[in-house]
Amino acid sequence: MRQMPASFPVPPFIPEGVIGVQLQRGAALDRVVLIRLHALGDTAITFPVVGALRRRLPGSRLEVVTDIRSAPLFRAHRDVDAVHAFDTRLSKFPKAAGLLRVAWALRAGPRPVVLNLQRDHWSLLLSRLLAPRAWTGFDRFAPRTALTRYLDAVEELGLGRLEPALEPRLRPEPRQEADARLRAAGLDPARPLVCLNPAGGWETKQWPIERYIELGRRLRDEMGCQLMTLCAAPVPPRFRALRVGLSGRLMDFAGTTTPAVALGLISRARLIVTDDSGLMHFAWVQGVPTVALFGASRSAWSRPEGPGSTGFYSEDLSCGACLQPVCNRGDTFCLERVSVDEVMAAALRLLRRETG
Repeated sequence: MRQMPASFPVPPFIPEGVIGVQLQRGAALDRVVLIRLHALGDTAITFPVVGALRRRLPGSRLEVVTDIRSAPLFRAHRDVDAVHAFDTRLSKFPKAAGLLRVAWALRAGPRPVVLNLQRDHWSLLLSRLLAPRAWTGFDRFAPRTALTRYLDAVEELGLGRLEPALEPRLRPEPRQEADARLRAAGLDPARPLVCLNPAGGWETKQWPIERYIELGRRLRDEMGCQLMTLCAAPVPPRFRALRVGLSGRLMDFAGTTTPAVALGLISRARLIVTDDSGLMHFAWVQGVPTVALFGASRSAWSRPEGPGSTGFYSEDLSCGACLQPVCNRGDTFCLERVSVDEVMAAALRLLRRETG
């Protein structure tokens, strides 16, 4: 008999509103501190905001406070002037010590404007310690995408509505390393490069791996695509199965890349087909066309955005977007109902749009 999962906390869909203090009209803005402490995907979603801030404020200093695991992503972003990081997974007192060190370093400059895109008690404490001229904390729970809620917070700060920068904005070094690795793996620039990303962290986020394999074969054989996959170490079993199933015809960077190089690699793809995962966000925030496969995830919060993105979502089901790591039904119908033919059709639409 299948054991039912334990109760899993599901965040509400009740808007709490943006909080903060607006910048005074006409005030000069020479320094912005953006806070996003953790979750690689959520930190990546700040990239279109960072790029838009740089366009709006070309002479301002943009600094980021984040977790040590997300710091390499921001250090690879050409629009970020400084990154301040501490370990957010430590226990209470070491974590507090790390936060205080960051606050001390930030207090050395002019009083900043703070854009708090985390809004937990740690980030709110840091905001207060910085004595900012103005600050906002984004709405964590409104039924809108993370990027939309981030942009709402910037607008509430008094900067007006920004146009998100959905394009690669990497520094030269990780971009050059990624290009060198692609050349060494045999990249043919005349063929579309497609990334397959079976990286869902729970079974309720995982499109069946045998369908990824079939899709890869069809993209390769029918469309002449080159196939790529990448992930952090240790390499999950689904990626090893993909490698075997595609019989070596795969540019396989699984377990061998840094976050910054992963950004560079995925920026060169013409398409990604992906479970809901951090790499999905690495792709669409750089304008890479994205086909997303969502099971238990809430697409209203985390679907890919931009004109080159589409997906298969579960909110039409009574149990859809449940956020449960194990299915209460005893299956993963929300994902299994999506056929290879349907995903192939979506992939072809986006590829043809890119070459149109």
